[in-house]
Amino acid sequence: MIYDEPVFRPLGDRYLGVEFGDEATLALNFKVLTLEELLLAERPAGVLDVIPSLRQLAVVFDPDVIARAKLESELAELIEGLEDVDSIPSRRLRLPCWYDDPWGAEIARRYGVQKNIEFVAEQNGLTVEEVIERHTGTDFWTVCVGFTPGCYFSFPLDPTKRLVAPKWRTPRDYTPARMLALAGFSTGAYPVASPGGYQLLGRLAVDIYEPVPRNRAFPEDGVLLRAGDRIRYVAVGPLEYDEIWTAVEAGEYEYDIVEEHFDVKAYLAGDAPAPIEEPV
Repeated sequence: MIYDEPVFRPLGDRYLGVEFGDEATLALNFKVLTLEELLLAERPAGVLDVIPSLRQLAVVFDPDVIARAKLESELAELIEGLEDVDSIPSRRLRLPCWYDDPWGAEIARRYGVQKNIEFVAEQNGLTVEEVIERHTGTDFWTVCVGFTPGCYFSFPLDPTKRLVAPKWRTPRDYTPARMLALAGFSTGAYPVASPGGYQLLGRLAVDIYEPVPRNRAFPEDGVLLRAGDRIRYVAVGPLEYDEIWTAVEAGEYEYDIVEEHFDVKAYLAGDAPAPIEEPV
């Protein structure tokens, strides 16, 4: 549900959470991102940073400048003044991916499990080809970025394209960088080689994290994506993957990024997804 009034939750000495509801829905994330945009524009005294997640905005503040009770009071006033969300700044990105790739197949062999994309297909009553077609058939909304630098979580904007699968029962201790993966209904990619338990769908042909940016698409912190981005995953084959990755390594790849506004009001009027369970 969406709360009638946002709930304030202390997250530490310098962090305050503003929670808008208890469901995994995009409608809540739109509210979070609207408040984030307002706070970044207003910059109230003592507010140092804001960190959006699916249904909560974490506000980082300086307690020597503003007390938590005072901050809660000021945030409540700001929220009261918010009108219904009409639109949100939203970049549209195209990320090429080699689906059903050899790295995912080798991971399955190493850990003695079924190839993950085949498992996802079975879980959704589809063929592997239909999984790829469905996954590339809609834009995905980036609800938050974090966990490891550049890691993100994205939900399909078209609910009819949703795929669902559980995590691995026992997480693997190694996942190659740039692996595109699914758990619950959320898609994300591994920015660096790391442990993990998401079901592997393919491998991105481009970086999403460059600790020392070599491409002008990356900001100083090296994290490509941000909450509110819309991602269209594009299927490529091995030759195109190799061509793109060669350009990425040389710092010459042109990322397809378009600055836009997303019509939230129209989306919620026609295509809002029903409340769904949190990923297991």
